Amino acid sequence: MKPLLMLAAACMVCLLPPPGAFAEPDNPATDWFMKAKYGAFMHFLPDPAKGAELTDAFDTGSLANQLSDMGVGYFVLTLGQNSGWLNSPNAEYDRVTGYKPGEMCSTRDLPLDLYQVLQPKGIRLMLYLPCQTPNRDARAQRAFGLPEGPQDQPVDAAFAEKWARVIQEWSDRYGDRIAGWWFDGGYEHIHFNEEIAGIYAAAVKHGSPQAIVTFNPGVRVIHYTDAEDYTAGELNDPFENIPENRWLNGSQWHALTFIGSHWGARDTRFTSQQWIEWARKVFSHQGVITFDMGPNYDPAFGPIGALAADQVEQLKALRQSLE
Repeated sequence: MKPLLMLAAACMVCLLPPPGAFAEPDNPATDWFMKAKYGAFMHFLPDPAKGAELTDAFDTGSLANQLSDMGVGYFVLTLGQNSGWLNSPNAEYDRVTGYKPGEMCSTRDLPLDLYQVLQPKGIRLMLYLPCQTPNRDARAQRAFGLPEGPQDQPVDAAFAEKWARVIQEWSDRYGDRIAGWWFDGGYEHIHFNEEIAGIYAAAVKHGSPQAIVTFNPGVRVIHYTDAEDYTAGELNDPFENIPENRWLNGSQWHALTFIGSHWGARDTRFTSQQWIEWARKVFSHQGVITFDMGPNYDPAFGPIGALAADQVEQLKALRQSLE
């Protein structure tokens, strides 16, 4: 090959999107998700001062039994959010930030322990992660090259490549044990875009090409990026949102909402019948619903990580209505 042709070919390769950058429209990898109909989501977000204690005490067996009783097809766990504590080890995160193992990343591999009790019950495991470092941890923001301050910061592709190495460590470790990912905070005002979504999707699918992924733009159900397999679907007031059909511009229709009075709460805001009536409409058009449920942090009130009994009863009622 002549030098100029070789250079042209090299440039073409450089312009190709990374593997996983674009999701397949109407992706059959979401078939299991659609058939599951509904799942549970948990914001398990201990303060760093008690992070190790609470993550170590998390009773995976008790939670697995509750999830099985509710008939959910999958469970979504937060790896972390704003405080800085992460519920799984990550050597790349420790390397970049300079934290010691166990200082901000748990030494217990909670996702792996959850997988081991959920898999025999036929419940798939998914993971939640923000699109940037914890926004209450200035040290992490500084280490990854973000502006410091307790709010979401503007991101770019250079930052995304660094964060993607953290994501890929988890993806490679867990492989197909993790069925999907839900990324939070992919807002337009922080300059989240298709390029960044593609970088993260490639990191997720490096360890498991069949893992499904989405990026949350805020409170709405839309097809947001070409890298998503399903809609993020964050909703505060869900009942007016009904899919026309399974696909929304190529993305599996999905909604995420909370059973309690707010995210992570352990009370109930609607009756079981209200949830059932909405869910039936969504399921009749092959949509999927994820219900956020509140975990227990106090051993005086039961196992750590167990769900509130009243919320469990509501999803048990949904299960019975579908039988």
